[in-house]
Amino acid sequence: MATVVNTLIEGLTEQMVQARVNSIDTKPFLFGRYFPVKKVNGFVWKTLGNQLAKKNVAADIHTDNGTILRKRRPVFESAKGDIPFISISRDMTRSEIKEYQTELAFAQDADAAALVQFWGDDVDFCFNGVQSELEYIAWALASNAGKLAFTTTNNATFANEFDLDYDVDAEQKKYTGTDWATAASADIIGDLAALVSAAKGMGLNPKFAFINLNELYNICSSEQIIKACASFAANALSIAQTPDLDQVNAMLAKQAWLNGIQFRVIDQTITRELTDGTQTSGNPFADRRMILSEQERLGTTQYDILQESEQLILRAVRAHTVVKKYGTIEPKSEVTIGQADAVPVFDTAYRNLYVKTDGSSWS
Repeated sequence: MATVVNTLIEGLTEQMVQARVNSIDTKPFLFGRYFPVKKVNGFVWKTLGNQLAKKNVAADIHTDNGTILRKRRPVFESAKGDIPFISISRDMTRSEIKEYQTELAFAQDADAAALVQFWGDDVDFCFNGVQSELEYIAWALASNAGKLAFTTTNNATFANEFDLDYDVDAEQKKYTGTDWATAASADIIGDLAALVSAAKGMGLNPKFAFINLNELYNICSSEQIIKACASFAANALSIAQTPDLDQVNAMLAKQAWLNGIQFRVIDQTITRELTDGTQTSGNPFADRRMILSEQERLGTTQYDILQESEQLILRAVRAHTVVKKYGTIEPKSEVTIGQADAVPVFDTAYRNLYVKTDGSSWS
């Protein structure tokens, strides 16, 4: 077992690591906007209760001496589970430490800030690695109707005890009447109108439609949408051009039967490295899927912090994420770890419609 010592980077302090962690730009990660971070106690996550009870169920007229009819409670009020432990690490190996020591000798200064490239990149890598996993979970879970299994293809350390399944009702899983990838025949406006009508019949009031970038391409390339977004003059002269997201949303806002629905596009790429070193990259939001939601906020990223008192380790905390740095004697290395006890919680799971846009039913 390796012997842990203080950092091997001369002049590096815990305050410097904390400052580096605080400076990392998190704007590229979308889960913080749609699943804002929320601290809980006890390392247990839980959705908001009584999601299905928000329907405005009307009272009934009764006789003076009659029995008042009891209304049913929602079948599934909330979901909960243990918060998983997310972690990632990277080592500065013995050969890299040699390179660092050579640079330090030429610098003639033990100021770690002057050689930030030898420790700052690993801090960034580990911090961003934690955010990437939370981003993946949030959108893979949401776009698959609240169901996500962890396997050897999407998690280097197989941990199926944290598989997620919100047991969404089958009536919330819909499909379009046309294939949105077929530009000439896709009836996107008609399909949206039918879906909004179905949602209202279920007591839902969708205002937002979440899709990925590939689906936006299908939508903007359809003949119907191009024509609907073009001006009268452009249609008359047959010079209509492919619209952008803003133009599509502006057009949809004018359609009285679409409830003012607005598209929100998840444009994200997450890279995963498996145990054999191979890497794959892709958008965690599944292709040919759409989520119709009443609000932009789909849930919360719930977390708790494990209290630790490890004197030989440099430790920085930013919200849900902990970054640690320390050195080891055998093997000689500088270790950086990013970790979090956190998970995106799909609070609106039972208030959404989940749509396949290829015209095929859910299996």
